[in-house]
Amino acid sequence: MEAVRLIGYSRSKLILPTIWFMFFLLTFRTLDRLPIGIFEIFFLLVVAIVSFVSIREMVLGWIKGTGNFLQLILLPLFLLPFINAWQANQEFLQPYWMGLFAQRQQFIMFAGYFIIIALKKNWVSIDNLTKYFIKSLFVIMIIMLFFSVFVDPTKFSETEFVRFSLNKGWHYEFPSDVVANIIIYAMIIILSSNNFKYLIPLGLGVIYFLIYIQDRSQILMICITIGIYFLRNVNLTKTFYFIIWGSIIIFSLIGIVLFINPEIISHYITIFGNASTIVTGESTTEYSTNMRLSEGAIAIKGFYKHPWLGNGFVSSQFKGGFSGFFGYFYAADVGIFGNLFVYGILGTLVFYLPFIFAVKWARKTSE
Repeated sequence: MEAVRLIGYSRSKLILPTIWFMFFLLTFRTLDRLPIGIFEIFFLLVVAIVSFVSIREMVLGWIKGTGNFLQLILLPLFLLPFINAWQANQEFLQPYWMGLFAQRQQFIMFAGYFIIIALKKNWVSIDNLTKYFIKSLFVIMIIMLFFSVFVDPTKFSETEFVRFSLNKGWHYEFPSDVVANIIIYAMIIILSSNNFKYLIPLGLGVIYFLIYIQDRSQILMICITIGIYFLRNVNLTKTFYFIIWGSIIIFSLIGIVLFINPEIISHYITIFGNASTIVTGESTTEYSTNMRLSEGAIAIKGFYKHPWLGNGFVSSQFKGGFSGFFGYFYAADVGIFGNLFVYGILGTLVFYLPFIFAVKWARKTSE
């Protein structure tokens, strides 16, 4: 009897949390570029499992006549990498299989549908899934902080695990959306329930973002997201309360930073000032901003060439990727222009459909 209780305890407190943690660690591709290969193998295994389970359930649903609207969104998302690989083959003569394999991360989209299946079949409860997800995000951020603070990235300079830029130097290619999620989640918990213990993960997330990620567009979007939540959900009394204490904390932190390392403040004033030149039309000598303008021009020219289905995605293993054809060019650097260059109008619409319908469904559930 004691053995049965011990097995049950181990399953609920150790085995299942570990499995779900590995699931989220791999789906966020946190350590896939670590040059030991094992995480990439596990990632492909997760892709294979979630794809098989999801496609099987979709086909069985269609046979039984119980398909749903979400499947109609997943179908074009599933087909897009195949079309994209064909476009790259036609435009850049990249082997079809290489273009398809280079987009293997796209098939992790089935992970979301797999979670829905797991909830429907009671493989996991919604409360436990939420707990596993949030705790996994915190652990993943700790892993990212450990590498960024204690492990010199130049040790991996010959691998895809790190990347060099003039603004940030050598830095790890970690998923910034993990930290963005933690910042937004912690801030919402603090605003909604006054649970100030979440100031710790919030502070760690903000510090990590400002020091190691330094993505201007994401910082802006995080602030806008939190601002919208604040305006829609915080009453007037709490607004004054949070404005007062928030101002005290922010100015105190700025004062500490100015005392310890004033260059950080001047750095952000410079990079945001340089970014504003894109709107004002002024000139700038900052390499990063000028390269974005150059990359944007390449993306727009390529979009005009193939407006509907795009130019396809070129693997970095094929003639140096896009940079091998255009000089310095990373489609992800120029946002929606990069999407239009790679996927065209139709492909970009397919990518944005889930976000559009998520907003629509969220409004229905809140009514």
